[in-house]
Amino acid sequence: MIAIVGLVTTSVILRRVAGTPLHITEDVVGLLLTAMLFLGLPLVTLRAQHVRVSIVSNALEPRFGGAVRIAALLVGLVFFGWIFLKALPWLEFAWKRNLKSETARLLLYPWMAALPVSVGLTWLIFAGRLTGLLPPERHASLEALPDVTDNKD
Repeated sequence: MIAIVGLVTTSVILRRVAGTPLHITEDVVGLLLTAMLFLGLPLVTLRAQHVRVSIVSNALEPRFGGAVRIAALLVGLVFFGWIFLKALPWLEFAWKRNLKSETARLLLYPWMAALPVSVGLTWLIFAGRLTGLLPPERHASLEALPDVTDNKD
């Protein structure tokens, strides 16, 4: 994020002072943002800090909590395994053809590797939770969350 802010700031300053922006800004910022978003997925999954709609799982928790947890882990394994398998040919295509970004002429395959790395690590987290190698997700209860409605003005 610091690199993104630094590049955008430098580009704006160069546009005002020298009359021309830094030509690589759009390419590099886009690639950095994409890599940052993809590579954040495993960490968010490991910490169980992603957005969740839990109305169904909360309703089923008293009777079928274990089955719902296993079903969710299996869905995650299938989904992230499928995305991983679909991302590999895409990465191979960029590697074999030495694809480059349009403006900055940066090689794209190192940046494109963020997707299979990200979903592969996320798949390992799901597999670890399913096999018991990683502890199950722990969700904060609504009572434990800070009260945002408390107006202290």
